[in-house]
Amino acid sequence: MKIAIIGAGLAGTHLYSLLKKEKHTVTIFEKSRGAGGRCSTRYINNFKLDHGTPFFKTNDKQFEKFCEVKVDKNILNKKKNTYYPTNGINKLCSSSLESDDFIKNTKIVSCKYENNLWNLKDQNRVKYENFEKLIITIPASQVLELELNIEQKTKEQLSKVTYDSIATLMIYSNTKEQIDESKLMESGIFKKIINNSSKYDYDDFSSYILHLQPTLTNEQKFANKEQVERFILEKAYQISGVNLKENFNTVPHFWKYGFVSSFLEVPYIYDKKNSLGFCGDYFMGEDLQSAFKSSQKLFEEKLQYAINLTIKNKIS
Repeated sequence: MKIAIIGAGLAGTHLYSLLKKEKHTVTIFEKSRGAGGRCSTRYINNFKLDHGTPFFKTNDKQFEKFCEVKVDKNILNKKKNTYYPTNGINKLCSSSLESDDFIKNTKIVSCKYENNLWNLKDQNRVKYENFEKLIITIPASQVLELELNIEQKTKEQLSKVTYDSIATLMIYSNTKEQIDESKLMESGIFKKIINNSSKYDYDDFSSYILHLQPTLTNEQKFANKEQVERFILEKAYQISGVNLKENFNTVPHFWKYGFVSSFLEVPYIYDKKNSLGFCGDYFMGEDLQSAFKSSQKLFEEKLQYAINLTIKNKIS
């Protein structure tokens, strides 16, 4: 069966790997330059800055089993029940993909179901046609922005999902520069500050990821990344008296739909009539574990049996 997935975060890439194991033809689309979603890594020469999820824990046995496989493959390492990346947190997602099936830097804007097939169109009006099933894993707010005819009930469900924006500043230096994390955190301006390079034991490189409080990010209504950078630098200077630009290179980042603040109490949405499914981190939670469980349940409960049955019917 020919299947399209929109979104190459954990939900999309895990579902991709499950479907590929069943020998289906799967194409996965991603608007960004690589897989990962909130498992994002920026590479500075050979150094890694995980400006999305830096590390995580799980209390779900199935997700733990998935993570242990990644440990065996040296994609993750485990310390005191916490999983850390070994070579960039984005590898948690990208390691599941085959390059020929992955279409990146491509924002799908239109999805039309005609004659029992899905036809997609991207921001450049390039067409991708004749998919027998479509699975969408991008944030609910972005789903509602698509040119996509979905049932009113589904629209109402997706409209209930809300997000906090995330504003971050990555700072890095080719020396062992340090910042006073405790002083910056005491101000209440920052939700967290991650000493990113400590995960990789770099001798000649230091980096931190400064995350603004979501409430402050929402209040500021940033229009672009430059405003994010200016705001965080000014706040850091007011708190510590230190101009971070003097000792660090800086890279701002802004996720409009960065963190799920209200989620749906169902594991996924599936429209059998239109061969359309939705899964992601906004089902039954708001984190990586939720994304994994949502995609796993959609596959096990709606896709695995239904797809194989369709194929058998075609053969017979």
